[in-house]
Amino acid sequence: MKLWTIQTKEFYDVLQKNGVVYCDRESWFCKEYREMYDWMANEMRKYIGNPSKPEVRYPIWAWYQYTSRKKPKPPVSPKMLASDQEEGVMLEIEIPDDEVLLSDFGLWHVPLNGHPISDDKNLMYRFKAFRAMQGGSCDFEDYPEELQHDIMLTWSAIFDLRTKLGKWIAKAMWNRSIQACFWELKLEQVIKVDFIHK
Repeated sequence: MKLWTIQTKEFYDVLQKNGVVYCDRESWFCKEYREMYDWMANEMRKYIGNPSKPEVRYPIWAWYQYTSRKKPKPPVSPKMLASDQEEGVMLEIEIPDDEVLLSDFGLWHVPLNGHPISDDKNLMYRFKAFRAMQGGSCDFEDYPEELQHDIMLTWSAIFDLRTKLGKWIAKAMWNRSIQACFWELKLEQVIKVDFIHK
């Protein structure tokens, strides 16, 4: 499977030095959205198995389709770098299909915000009622445990790339932004390197 991942220069340096690289440290995303990132890592274990090293907790992220099947590759642009980055790399890579978990990028933002992906009226009522009691917003970790559990059960919809999900997803797979998660990247899996500078 051909993918593109945008990474720091340090990430690429480690890959060149060691021949393999992992996401072996927490980014601020992982800390800010811990429940959601832990959920994604657990789903990866179900779909594609455990990482080869037990200390690897979170995946490497990449693009399978940046905007659509016609435009799968992201632009090589300084805009793709984090605000605190002066340089980075975009790696075109080839990863075996059975080592990758694909998901809908747009729909992933629903779990990131702690919302359910559901038309179930009872669940939506409970979710909205709890948030209203909290003044309209709150951290996911503050939700009652049962509500957290029921909401997380709905998140697997992000992996359903072939079905149009009513109001949630109106686009067919070929016209969606699709992200990819995998545990490790080996140097021999790199096809092309584009350096990005601000």
